[in-house]
Amino acid sequence: MKSGLFILIVCLLFPAYVCADTSKHALEENRKLLHSLDSLLEQQDLFVRVKEERIQQLKMQYSRVKDVKELYAMNRMIYLEYRVYDADSALHYINKNIQLAQQTNNRTWEVVSLLEQSFVLTSSGLLTEALKAVSDIRPEELPQNLRSEYFGRLCTLYSRLRDYSSENFQLSEYYNDLQKAFRDSVYLTATPDELRYWNCRAWLYLGTPEIEPVKQAFEENKQTLSNDSRKYSIATYNLSAIYRSENNESKYLENLILSAMADIRSVNGDIGSLQEIAEYLFKHGEIDRAYNYILYCSQKAMLFHNRVRIVKMSHLQNQIYKAYQEQSRTQQKRLQASLIAVSFLFLVLIGAFLFIRKQMRRLKEANLKLDSTNQKLSVNMDALSTAHQRLEEVNMQLKDLNTQLQEVNDQLRESNYVKEEYIGYVFNICSTYISKLEEFRKNINRKLKVGQIEDVKAMTDSSATASNELKEFYQNFDTIFLHLYPDFVGDFNALLLPEERIEQKEGELLNTELRIHALIRLGITDSVKIADFLHCSAQTVYNNRLRTRNKSIIPKEDFINAVKKLGKYKA
Repeated sequence: MKSGLFILIVCLLFPAYVCADTSKHALEENRKLLHSLDSLLEQQDLFVRVKEERIQQLKMQYSRVKDVKELYAMNRMIYLEYRVYDADSALHYINKNIQLAQQTNNRTWEVVSLLEQSFVLTSSGLLTEALKAVSDIRPEELPQNLRSEYFGRLCTLYSRLRDYSSENFQLSEYYNDLQKAFRDSVYLTATPDELRYWNCRAWLYLGTPEIEPVKQAFEENKQTLSNDSRKYSIATYNLSAIYRSENNESKYLENLILSAMADIRSVNGDIGSLQEIAEYLFKHGEIDRAYNYILYCSQKAMLFHNRVRIVKMSHLQNQIYKAYQEQSRTQQKRLQASLIAVSFLFLVLIGAFLFIRKQMRRLKEANLKLDSTNQKLSVNMDALSTAHQRLEEVNMQLKDLNTQLQEVNDQLRESNYVKEEYIGYVFNICSTYISKLEEFRKNINRKLKVGQIEDVKAMTDSSATASNELKEFYQNFDTIFLHLYPDFVGDFNALLLPEERIEQKEGELLNTELRIHALIRLGITDSVKIADFLHCSAQTVYNNRLRTRNKSIIPKEDFINAVKKLGKYKA
């Protein structure tokens, strides 16, 4: 007898234990998703701001609308942004399109707008007005896609009417029959590429083997649809219902959370998924989260003016609120008990503090003596550190002075070498020119003695001699300079743009441009002096220098200083 009673109790309690364990497992598996959902709720103002900015951008485009067709399209785009966000604004823009359709006698526009008007009215709980909006539409006048949408709107509308009249059994059954009839019509008219086709099949085949291809279709939609769209929210919500019918509580909760997250991202005011999550969490003891979720749902329903949703969630909201208050009271009692325990511990802590204080006083006296010794040591260390730092500074100054001295010595050595080389070359050139002048004098004297006056005139009238001497002078200058600075031409070209670099002719050492800057390298920067040296005009030198600076790859103001440092001299 006792054994049989024990077995009966176990049989009664085991399903409850399994159910509780399954719910706990589902919650633990989806804990990260719940944290992500909490994070999204904290960012809800960001999503609202993005939505408002997108709407504002669309409204700003109104001034650029050119014809009625564009105006209809613009109104519809703004309506689509408002349709699950702000019912009143959505109705405002869809009413504009109804007026446009009637003014242009465009029945297609009118039907589409009436169906959209019915959707918003149904979502906001104005069910009589929603039914009136589609009362003049005849299914036979509609194309295939609009026909399935029309039946879908009526299916949703009668579903809301059934829920709204749940206390009147007869009326509720009447609306339920109509809802089923229009659901069958959706099934017959919708095509597989429409989401409502799979929504209809989901509710028709829920709990039957035929649900498998429907589930597969929703799983594919879940992978392809954007996770901030209403279609994604609907697909994952339907998946949650399917998994619940299969007793897969973990997958049920996962898809329900994904649906709620999509609703939050899209700022959906007709949010059912989060309400269902709040109810689930409330049943499994997570009161704080349930309270936060139902509070969000209530706020969105009030802003959207969703009368049906407000009525449906009011009872649940009251239950959660009462449980939240009871939990707060329990926490307050625990807090009071904790305060008493903490007070007792505080008294013990005071006693311990007084004892420790006495010990600390003794320790302080010892530390004072130690501190005095440390301070003296610290003063000595500081003095040593200061002396070491000053020594380092002096060493750095000496190092800098040595570096500067080395640079000056290098410059002096280069200057002395250049002077020595040039003095030798100049003396040689002067000696050569004296010999040439003496030879020229003798030739003139010889011809004058024998009366060759015409030959003397010919020799003194021709400029060929001066030209030849000038060429020889340039050749000597080029040779001497390149002997002193053999890398000058390559280094000078490195300062110019690649396409502007100087290419020397065959047998040419330096050209005019290079000679001008060779003189600058030797310290002669005055254009007049350079012109006298090269037997050309000062304007020619100036223009050449300006043109060369314009071809430089470095700033113009740094070009002359860079030229002065070119070509390491050959000692």
